Amino acid sequence: MLHSLPALLNDLEAKLIEGEDPIPFLAGVRWQEIIGWPTNRAEALQLQQRLKNLRILISTLEAPLRATLMKLTEGSTYAPQGGMPLPPTVSVRVHQHV
Repeated sequence: MLHSLPALLNDLEAKLIEGEDPIPFLAGVRWQEIIGWPTNRAEALQLQQRLKNLRILISTLEAPLRATLMKLTEGSTYAPQGGMPLPPTVSVRVHQHV
């Protein structure tokens, strides 16, 4: 199934906003068949900005989770690159899916 790059980004953004897990969607994409790549510098810059916006959306969506985990562990701070050690009160199963 061919996917247009702009349509793929639209669908990914919609899934993130709706709170759906994007992993099954992304797993179904045949990356070698993606069409609609930028053909000039202006389109490439637009794509770059779109990807930056998606990164901001993802980090915004995970911020409440990180803040909650931080609150569960006394004296903890954010680790490099946004990582957080899990507090002992969180089960191993949750850890495996994070």
